[in-house]
Amino acid sequence: MSALPLLGMEAMSTRRETTKQVFDSATKALDARQRWRHREGLFSALIPAAESVSKQARPVQTDILSCEADLDRALILGHRYGVVAGVNYNKTLRSLKRRIHRTIPYLLLCGKTDD
Repeated sequence: MSALPLLGMEAMSTRRETTKQVFDSATKALDARQRWRHREGLFSALIPAAESVSKQARPVQTDILSCEADLDRALILGHRYGVVAGVNYNKTLRSLKRRIHRTIPYLLLCGKTDD
């Protein structure tokens, strides 16, 4: 009988979202993003033809990651292409899938500005 409440607690805890690490500042969050980016590597894909320059798609070497800052919610949002580092893909960048998302939250510095 005493094990039933523990089973219920375990079931409830699996539904909860895991706690995210929060960085002390936007600068530290951006540093974490840079470390993640460098760890992932580069791959090659195609960029569509530009009518004024060429009629054929051109290869480009690019990062696996795309990151942007959400200033309203103090987040760095990372999106990772579902590709392997060092591989050449005969597809355009926009046709590649982005399967992995990473949220890097940071704390806003509480300070008043004189406007």
